[in-house]
Amino acid sequence: MMKKNIIAATLLTVLALFFASCEKQPVNEWNRFYGYTQDDIVGHYEANPDESLYQDLPTEGVAVYKDATIDISAVGSTSISLHIVIPGKVNKTFSGPIDMTDENRSDIALLNIINNTNKEDIRLTVYKNDNGQVRFHGVVKRYYYSIDADTGNLILDRSDNWGFDVIKQ
Repeated sequence: MMKKNIIAATLLTVLALFFASCEKQPVNEWNRFYGYTQDDIVGHYEANPDESLYQDLPTEGVAVYKDATIDISAVGSTSISLHIVIPGKVNKTFSGPIDMTDENRSDIALLNIINNTNKEDIRLTVYKNDNGQVRFHGVVKRYYYSIDADTGNLILDRSDNWGFDVIKQ
């Protein structure tokens, strides 16, 4: 009887180890896309269906919206026009150059100056997976400034932040 219990316990241990070793570990399929070209990023982007990526950005107060879309078109050989829509929150176009000479770039940052005391920008990181898909993860920020009566300097009062995660279609 004792021999059967030892054999059964050994068999259960071996099976448990086998199934534990077969369990798939999560794989990060997205890598920063360094040295992307204008052609790589031009196109239409829809919300990323991978729910695990919708976490708060490292910046406190940034919610990532699951219904964002982005359209990017070329403007000349080194500039882009980026239109982002987050229904009920953001419907903006940002335009500007991209430094195509920097092979170490994997980010895009574009600025809109609304007036002396309001500015907005979009900052995003460009990713690519082994299947050649391109993905953006980033934030649109609108900054509200006031002018210090004593110094005339701009002082940041607050900012609104809208995060997004989209994949090129």
